Amino acid sequence: MVFQVDTVFVWVTDATESAGWYAQFGVEAGPRYRGWQTMIVDGDTHFALHEGVRAKGPSTGAIAFRVDDLDKEIERLAGLAIAPSDSEITDTGISRFITFQDPDGNDVQLLER
Repeated sequence: MVFQVDTVFVWVTDATESAGWYAQFGVEAGPRYRGWQTMIVDGDTHFALHEGVRAKGPSTGAIAFRVDDLDKEIERLAGLAIAPSDSEITDTGISRFITFQDPDGNDVQLLER
């Protein structure tokens, strides 16, 4: 059997606030059902903001959005007062990335291959 990832759920305390924050990255809000807000990255790629209370702690995962020009995106987000949580870009030799944190402390990365 071959599995395909359908949806990744990200816990947030306020789905409306978080949807607005993710929109600044260029992620569109899709349909909402009760406490779940679907977010659409492109036509086939999506994740869901799951509104609720969870124990606070360090982020255990990250959403990585692939971008064509990492430096340009960092500059664009800085103009929107969104600063990375990393002090510098990580370069693995295969990709370059930097991490931000959403309003609930979830890690969100921009990644350039």
